[in-house]
Amino acid sequence: MKKVLVVCGNGIASSSIMVAGLQDYLKEQGIEAQIDKASLMDATTDRINSYDLLVSSTKINNDAVTIPVIIGIGLLTGIGEEEVLEDIKGVLVG
Repeated sequence: MKKVLVVCGNGIASSSIMVAGLQDYLKEQGIEAQIDKASLMDATTDRINSYDLLVSSTKINNDAVTIPVIIGIGLLTGIGEEEVLEDIKGVLVG
């Protein structure tokens, strides 16, 4: 099972919305994944790198992050949402 970490500024509102949309999409696609959320401050590099994918509400400028990072703002705004979801699926399914 793949592991996804969803982060936003405070780890509350935006990440919760992104998680809900992502859970619905993955269920529709038949993809099993553990989805956790956190604030950017709580997401240490070691914690992030223990996941298979990071979905963030903002750009991550940290060269120590070694996993794929997808900017998930489309999950919040609806603009480009399908592209974001397809990118996520591509990482999780391979």
